Parts: sequence; structure tokens; C-alpha cells
Amino acid sequence: MGAGTGPAGLGTPVSASAPPDGPAGSRWINSATKDYEQDTATGQLKQMPKTRQQVLLAVTTLRRSASTLDWFGIRTPRKMGDRFQAEAEQAVRAALRHLTDAQKVIRLDSVKAEHGSGGRGRITVSFTDIATGLRDSVSTR
Repeated sequence: MGAGTGPAGLGTPVSASAPPDGPAGSRWINSATKDYEQDTATGQLKQMPKTRQQVLLAVTTLRRSASTLDWFGIRTPRKMGDRFQAEAEQAVRAALRHLTDAQKVIRLDSVKAEHGSGGRGRITVSFTDIATGLRDSVSTR
């Protein structure tokens, strides 16, 4: 037979490693770098619960920065004055309204706004995933 005419081609077949076990979620996004993370044990991309990823994206995306979704994201407070905590909580509630009111997939438990170094604020959002009953939190950096 000529090269490439056999049913299995040329060379020795190689077995692929088995896919990772466990529940598949959404890709894990590092809140500081906004990059996906790799699981060092499996070599695969880390997974995070879908609801956690939705909350993280909503509170780390600036409103109107996504060209097709002008309603999505957060409007962060402009100043870190006396009303910073109240304004941050109001901004988070507005950014998560699609998850708390429309889809009813999370319950917002608390919002903590902190003055960071170099004039940057940090907002930590604690929530409960209604489908699983699990509490979680995400932070902006």
C-alpha cells in the first residue's frame, strides 16, 4: 500500500488522557488579573460555579464598557467620601438587579466598601446562590 492509503494512517496510535472528573462549571476568572486560571493538579482550566462567575462579571465590568449591553455592569462611586459605602451598595444592587430581581438566582447578603491604597476602592459582595443555598463572595480589586 502507498503512504496514507491504509485505514489507520501511519504511526502508532496515542491514547488521550481521560477528561477531568467532577462538575463542569464556568471558567475560573481571577478577580485581580481578569485571566483564566489553570488547575495545577489536572492541567485543565479551573472551574467556578456559573452563578459566581455571573456576579463577578457584573461587579467588575464598568457599565457601558460592553458595546452591546449598555445596561450591564457597575457604576462605581466617583469619590471615596462619607457616602462611599452607601453609593457602593447602591451601585452593586443596580449591577446585580438582573440576578436578584429578574432571574432570582441570588440573594444579596452584604456589600462592604473599603478605601484602598493609592485611591482605589475595594468592594466585597456576599451573596447566597438560591439554587444551591451556598453562600459565596466576590471582590473587586
